[in-house]
Amino acid sequence: MVKTALITGASSGIGRGAAVRLGREGWHILAHGRREDALQETQDLVAAAGGTCDFFTAEIGDMDALAALAEWATSHGRLDALIHCAAKFTYGTVSTDRFADWDLSIDQVLRATIRLTANVLPAIRDTEGAFVYICGPTSWLGWKNHAIHCALRHAQAGFAKALFEDVREDGVRVTLVHPGFVNTASVQDSNKDRTRMIQLDDISTMISTAIALPNTTCVTELTLRPQRSPYI
Repeated sequence: MVKTALITGASSGIGRGAAVRLGREGWHILAHGRREDALQETQDLVAAAGGTCDFFTAEIGDMDALAALAEWATSHGRLDALIHCAAKFTYGTVSTDRFADWDLSIDQVLRATIRLTANVLPAIRDTEGAFVYICGPTSWLGWKNHAIHCALRHAQAGFAKALFEDVREDGVRVTLVHPGFVNTASVQDSNKDRTRMIQLDDISTMISTAIALPNTTCVTELTLRPQRSPYI
C-alpha cells in the first residue's frame, strides 16, 4: 500500500526537497504552501522523480485554513507522516512596537504546530506513522535579536519531545530535525560558499531515514551541520 506524507512548506526549500525525495521512494505527497504556482512546480518535480502529489494552499497562521488543510490531508484514505517545515522567522529587539509581528509569529510557528498535530494525530495513530518537525539551534540557544523566535522554537521543541512520550506506546515516532546552513533560497549568499552548505538531498535523506525505520526504534532528534564552514 502506498504511504502518504503531508509536508508543510513544500513550495520551496527543505519541504520541497523532502517532497521530491519521498516521491522518488514511492510515497504519495500531500504538499502544502501559500502559493499555487510554487506548489504546481513542486508537483511537477515530484512527478518527474516518479512520484505522485496533490497540493493545498493555506496560510499556516490562519487556524481555520489550517483545520481545512488537516481535513483535506486526512480525507485521502491514510496518512503516514507529517513533515512540518513551514514557519515564520522573526528578527528584532524586544519592543512594544513589535506586538503584532510577535502575535503573527506565535500563530505561524507555535500555534500552527500544535493545532495541525492535534488535527492529524488520530490518522497517524491509525497507521503507526511519524511526525517530523524542522526546528533548529534556536530551540536550545539564545541569539541576540532573536528573543521571540528562540522562545517559539524552544516551545516547539518542548512540544515535540513531550508528544513522543504521549504517543510512543502507540507506535508513533516523533523526530526533531535541527539543520545548520542549508542551501536554500532563504540563505543569504554574502560571504558564503553554497557548495559547502548542507544540500537539500542531504537533509531529505535524513528525514526519509527517520520515517522509514521500523517502529521498534525512533530517532528523536537529529542535528545536521555543514562538514566544512560555508563562510568564505
